[in-house]
Amino acid sequence: MNVWTECQGEQQICALDLQPWRLVEAQHILSTRDLVDTAKEHELLEALLERAKPPIHQQADYLIFTPFRYPSLKYGSRFAQSFECSCWYGSLEFETALSEIAYYRFLFLKDTTADLGYIEVLLTAFQAWLKTLKGIDLTKPPFLAYRDSISDKTSYQTSHALGRSMRAAQVEAFVFYSARSQQNGSNVAAFIPDIFQRHQGQQTFHHQTWQCMANHEFVEFTRSDLRGVKRHVFSAAEFTS
Repeated sequence: MNVWTECQGEQQICALDLQPWRLVEAQHILSTRDLVDTAKEHELLEALLERAKPPIHQQADYLIFTPFRYPSLKYGSRFAQSFECSCWYGSLEFETALSEIAYYRFLFLKDTTADLGYIEVLLTAFQAWLKTLKGIDLTKPPFLAYRDSISDKTSYQTSHALGRSMRAAQVEAFVFYSARSQQNGSNVAAFIPDIFQRHQGQQTFHHQTWQCMANHEFVEFTRSDLRGVKRHVFSAAEFTS
């Protein structure tokens, strides 16, 4: 089944103007600092590491460009196979972004044989603004009829084929239903960094720091500010097929 052909994909290309959320490991923490003794040694280590990485897109914010900098993982991502360039993924709703992180925390704990008890990490949440005339909304007809296949919880077969077709049609970004959200949340993906716009001179904004604590039973996100404590909790049962 070729969803792109069935839906006459070329005719569904449309404009997108979105401000998705994304969460990554906290950017203010120097994870390699404890490997060396002095600040000078740390600068040298970071320079050596940077030299081994693919070159940086000079016009893009680090948080925007990094996903495009590396190839996809061993099994790819939902819309990118292992031999294709990676996508930038975000979520239209903040809680959808959290649910994506929660799922992969549970997956990590499930796949390791180590007795980790619980793991704790700080995350940076932020918004970005993308705008393109070459977009696709997979949450609307005619693609809506194929939602279960496109956002399959265990298989990327349909989405990988759809990703190839969208790249060939020079689609730049698209919206799709999250396979992890319990609230019909939507994700956003971009194939290229050039469609990201600046908001008050910056490509990323509304930065927040969240604490994430996870074990085999739950993942909890917590943030404290002047208005009190915000908390989101996900149970492992929510992600059981």
